[in-house]
Amino acid sequence: MLAATVLGATPASAATFNVNYPVTGESVVAKTGSTLELGPGTLSTTVTTRTGGADLTGTLQLPPSQASFSVAGFIPVRATVTIIPTGPVTGTLVQGVVNAHAEAYIQLSNIWVAGVFYTPVGKECRTEQPVSIDMVSESNFTVFNGGTVSGTYTIPDFDNCTIFSWLLSSLVSGPDNTISLDLGRPVTPTT
Repeated sequence: MLAATVLGATPASAATFNVNYPVTGESVVAKTGSTLELGPGTLSTTVTTRTGGADLTGTLQLPPSQASFSVAGFIPVRATVTIIPTGPVTGTLVQGVVNAHAEAYIQLSNIWVAGVFYTPVGKECRTEQPVSIDMVSESNFTVFNGGTVSGTYTIPDFDNCTIFSWLLSSLVSGPDNTISLDLGRPVTPTT
């Protein structure tokens, strides 16, 4: 009954259950052309069924990642990237398709240029506004097996990065960045 309800049948009454997914993935930053590996982390969701589908809320936890890219085509830059959520992941499940929304700051730290020059950006170097990300599940996704969700997003300008805010913004900030998260097979859902 529960599986049929979540996959689109009309429920006799609403049901709520929890699903916890292991998460890995990647994001490609358009300006630098670099790929940021994400995870392994977790997405802990609460699914509430309703007529025609379900509503989702969840908490995404990802560890800091290492980003590498080149400036002017030959100067290597390395930085630690931390995703700081500003609230829960929210979304809907309708006819087997998940539409999800998340907002988070992108924080940069431990920036090294050419492997030898440490760039002191301070402890509060992050996007001046939260990044807003809308994701849609791909055809391989099911609630009980996981799958892939993906989307695009814009990176706002950076702030509180000492004298380097303008430089980081010019190198990294902008539209058309992509994200793809692979949600692994979840632990058994509980009611």
